[in-house]
Amino acid sequence: MNIRSLLLSLILLITVTLGFTSAALAQKIKIKKVKGLTALIETSVPLEEGQTYDLQTGSISADVNYSQAGFKSRKNSLTLGIDISALRGDNIQETKFAAQGRYGWNFSTLELGAVGEISSIDFGAGSTTSFTLGSYADYNLEANRDGKKIVYGPFGLLAFGSRQLTGGGSTGLFTVNAGGFLSYFISQGSTALRVEAFVDHRQISASNGQTALTGVGSRGLLVFYF
Repeated sequence: MNIRSLLLSLILLITVTLGFTSAALAQKIKIKKVKGLTALIETSVPLEEGQTYDLQTGSISADVNYSQAGFKSRKNSLTLGIDISALRGDNIQETKFAAQGRYGWNFSTLELGAVGEISSIDFGAGSTTSFTLGSYADYNLEANRDGKKIVYGPFGLLAFGSRQLTGGGSTGLFTVNAGGFLSYFISQGSTALRVEAFVDHRQISASNGQTALTGVGSRGLLVFYF
């Protein structure tokens, strides 16, 4: 996959994000039974007994106090997926295919966690294998709470590791990603399909000096919240 294809993936992600944003704001109320000024209703978002809500075009869920409602099914997450990126440096071009795993903690608008990755890197003269460990952070522009079907925002990832060379020996690695993500929850449950598009910067440290590479990448991930 070349850089042009990865840039098209980024444009597609932004387009999908904008399309889903307006749909995610719509909340539905179904009137089940009415007696005088009292009504039994069914909503598409969880509400708290005894609280008062204004009926307006804005999202009702913004008024819900989730910390008191006892919803805990999205407190932690386990993420599995794959990514691909293309990077360039001085006289060097690399294409990376990787399998990645994450464990995270969800604080509604902020998610933090640990990440591990094993990757195969083709730099034109053969392939090598690398291993990295690090951390990631999401800032959710749509708060990640029970009942929310679409969550999106910017993210950052930082990792350190090593690359095993085909001829023997190894080099040090430092990787940083910055980009955007969109998560779609399946049937408003606790499992989400997540896509990411990002700018990737990598530094390779060897005995003969350092090499810096920069490019773009994308990921497809499956996130299990619990």
